[in-house]
Amino acid sequence: MIQLVADGTWHGLEDYLHADVCKRDAISYIGSAAAELLNLTANDMIIVDGSDAALLAGQVDPNTISRWHRVGVDVRTLANLHAKMIHLEGGETYAVIGSANASARSRDLLREAAVLSDDEGLCAQVAEQLDVWWVESDPIDQAWLNRAREIYRPPTHVPGQRRSGPRPRRLWVGIAINDATPVPPKAAAGRENLEQRYGRGVVDSWLMNPGDERTVRPGDEVVLVQAGPLRQQPRSDSPARPPAIVARVVVDGRRPTALLVWPQAAEGDLELRTYGQVLGAVEQAGGEIDWDKPFPARSTHATAIRALWGQRAVRSARH
Repeated sequence: MIQLVADGTWHGLEDYLHADVCKRDAISYIGSAAAELLNLTANDMIIVDGSDAALLAGQVDPNTISRWHRVGVDVRTLANLHAKMIHLEGGETYAVIGSANASARSRDLLREAAVLSDDEGLCAQVAEQLDVWWVESDPIDQAWLNRAREIYRPPTHVPGQRRSGPRPRRLWVGIAINDATPVPPKAAAGRENLEQRYGRGVVDSWLMNPGDERTVRPGDEVVLVQAGPLRQQPRSDSPARPPAIVARVVVDGRRPTALLVWPQAAEGDLELRTYGQVLGAVEQAGGEIDWDKPFPARSTHATAIRALWGQRAVRSARH
């Protein structure tokens, strides 16, 4: 198995970082949230860049290192380390190699990616490289902690510097065709990844028509109306699902698939309405439904549709 865990990378790895799994890490940047992210115990090892230069740049939080030191984690320092690599060994063995620092900023703001694999050859190579760096590194002791607290400078970041501006979002009213065609393999794998991140019951798949992938894009909202086995006009009592966010669009074979997420869903959020209610809300706002054109996210028509479910604002599928 080789799986790409992208965006929400730390959320996607949560299920693999259990306390009962032996973790050996080499991660250069350690923020104040690292203890929560990595879940290290006395059986684990981590190598960081604990050099004076890294401390002055705010790249290694001494309080986090001290916390690990107290519980018996084997914490070591290796100057000029820049890797982000994890070896996990429990019931199964996995290797994680990627871009993500162990920090709240990496978890909540930055667009990160990591490869997760149980390939025996790759896992063995990761373990061997960690052995090499362990030999070359120095154990962190109380003297290091004392000096680190003296010279450490917390990092400073410009809030929101990742984005130059919000991407315009649209709200589609789409037809969910009652089709027995199974979800294509790539889309099924993507859905499983999203379910690991957000939970089951809040992720859905929308089998679209060829060419729809050129218009429907991640970040769009979609209200799906259930139709029959063909793309036909729904009845007024046809069920309509609440607005969901397009997390991914996957093209695999003839039918493109949009993967939808209802983020932060609370009890009652996923109740169905009818197509007649959706149509009535749009008409009352002075518009009409065009299956091939979306409504602007902030339009009165989109607002009227969301109000059917008590939603007043666009909610994002990104954490």
